[in-house]
Amino acid sequence: ESGMYLPRRQGGVTCRAMAQIDDVEVVRMLWATARRNDVDALVSLTAHDVDWQPTAVAAPRLHGHDALREYLVGLRAAGRLIDAHPYSFEAVGDCVIVSGALRLRGEDGGVEAIQRWWVYRVAGGKIAAAGSHDSRASALRDARAGQATDHEASRR
Repeated sequence: ESGMYLPRRQGGVTCRAMAQIDDVEVVRMLWATARRNDVDALVSLTAHDVDWQPTAVAAPRLHGHDALREYLVGLRAAGRLIDAHPYSFEAVGDCVIVSGALRLRGEDGGVEAIQRWWVYRVAGGKIAAAGSHDSRASALRDARAGQATDHEASRR
């Protein structure tokens, strides 16, 4: 039913049927803070028990502010993430799908650009979960099914 949360699914979270009008703005602010490398501001936009699947480096799913902050500080210190650029923001239920690209520095110093689609679940004006996908179709399926997962991580 509209406005209800479905039971939690293995490897993901569920999404409400109706999005709040400001969910997209919350995700836009998250991306703006990420582009400024403002770790504290980014973490402040997430729920205390945020469920976050890293994209920039292979890492296990993160749970909570402390784990997310540690990951982001380490990513910044390592100089791996060069740039993150969103192309579009699309509300699907209480999820927001972002199409974008990351430019990453490899261990050999080379630069790699990767296209991704992220699914963010917003609850109470905070990012409750984040997952990434290798295609828009996959991101849409998960947002519509109520899951924000990283399919590539589940195949590792």
